Amino acid sequence: MSFVSSLKKFFSPRRRIIGTTDLRRALKNNEFVFYYQPEWDLKTGEVKGVEALIRWESPNGIIPPAEFIPALEQTGLINEFTPFLFDQTLHDLRELYQAGFDHLFMSVNLSVVQLHDPLLLDIIRKSLDNYAIMPEKLECEITETKSMDKPELEFQTLQQLRDNHIKLSIDDFGSGHSSFNYLKDLNAHKLKIDKEFIQSLFDKPANETIMRTIIGLGHSLNLIVLAEGIETSAQEQWLRKNGCDYGQGFWFSRPLPLTMLISFLRAQEDQTNTSYQSEK
Repeated sequence: MSFVSSLKKFFSPRRRIIGTTDLRRALKNNEFVFYYQPEWDLKTGEVKGVEALIRWESPNGIIPPAEFIPALEQTGLINEFTPFLFDQTLHDLRELYQAGFDHLFMSVNLSVVQLHDPLLLDIIRKSLDNYAIMPEKLECEITETKSMDKPELEFQTLQQLRDNHIKLSIDDFGSGHSSFNYLKDLNAHKLKIDKEFIQSLFDKPANETIMRTIIGLGHSLNLIVLAEGIETSAQEQWLRKNGCDYGQGFWFSRPLPLTMLISFLRAQEDQTNTSYQSEK
C-alpha cells in the first residue's frame, strides 16, 4: 500500500454514506445475508433457538447493521426490506426443521420504525403461512435504533403481534432510555441483557449486584432472562449460578451461516448423545 493510500485509509470517515441507490441494488442483488447465533439454555446446555443477524455483503466489503439499518430507516426503504427479512428467516427456519431441529425458535430483530408499517402483521402472517411455521416459534426482538415517537401506534402494533401468538423480547436491556418503558408496557416474553453488562461483570462488586438485580427483576415479571455477549467460562458459570436462564455469545458459538449452523447443531447433538451413552 502506498503512502498516499495509507493516508486516505487513515483519514477516511468511519461511517459510510449510504444512499437509496445502494440499498435498492443490495435488495435486488441479494447482498443482504443472514447468520444465526444460537441461544443456549444455561441449565440444560441445550440450544433452544437462534437469533437472525443480518450482514450486508456489499461489493466494497461487509457493512454492519449499525450502519445500514439507520440508512434503511432514513431513506424510507425499511418497509421494502421487511418482507425480505421475514421471508428469508422463516425459510431458513423451515430448513432447520427439515434437518431435524423442529424444536427451535427463530428470533428476528425489529426496529421501532418497522412498527409504523400498517402491513407488518400481514407480512409476518404471509411468511408464517408460506413456510408452515407456528407463530409461537417466531420471536420479535424490539431493538432501540430510534426512540419511540409514536408510542400509541407502536404499542398497538406490538399488541397485535402478541394477540397472534408471536413472542416479543426486549433486546439490549439497559442500553437505552426506553428499556424500562418496554419493560413496563410491552408484556414481553424475554429480556436480553446488554453485552456491556456481561463484559464488565467482574470489574467491581457493584456490577455483580446490578446483574443479580436485573435477573431478579426479569424473573419477578415472569420473563426468560438471557445474557448476551458471553465470552468466558467464568461468565457462564456465574450467570448459571445466579439463575440466568439463557445465554448467547462467542463462548458458545459465533453467528453462523445456515449450512454451518446445521453442521454445528448436528455435532452438538452427537456430543450430547455420546455423553448420555457414557452415563448409562
